[in-house]
Amino acid sequence: MPGAEAADFGKTTPGQWLLSQVPWSSAEHRIFAVASDAETSASLAVPVGTACLVIERRTWSGAGPVTQVRFTYPGDRHALVATFTPAS
Repeated sequence: MPGAEAADFGKTTPGQWLLSQVPWSSAEHRIFAVASDAETSASLAVPVGTACLVIERRTWSGAGPVTQVRFTYPGDRHALVATFTPAS
C-alpha cells in the first residue's frame, strides 16, 4: 500500500491506518467455535483442545477487498455483545 512505509504505527495500528486510507463500504464477521490445536494452544497458553471463539472479519471497498483478519480467543475470555435499534 503506498504510504505505509512512512506511517507511524506506534501511533495507530496498521488496520486503522489502512482503513483511513481506503474506507470500507461493506464488512462481514464470521463467528464460530473451535477446539484449540497445538499451535493455537501454545500461542494462547491454554491446553490443547480448549474451547475457543474465532472471529473472522473481512472488509471491502467498491474497488475490492481491503482487510482480512482472524482473531482466536479462549472461550472463557471473550464475550460478544450486540446492540440493535429498529429500522426507521
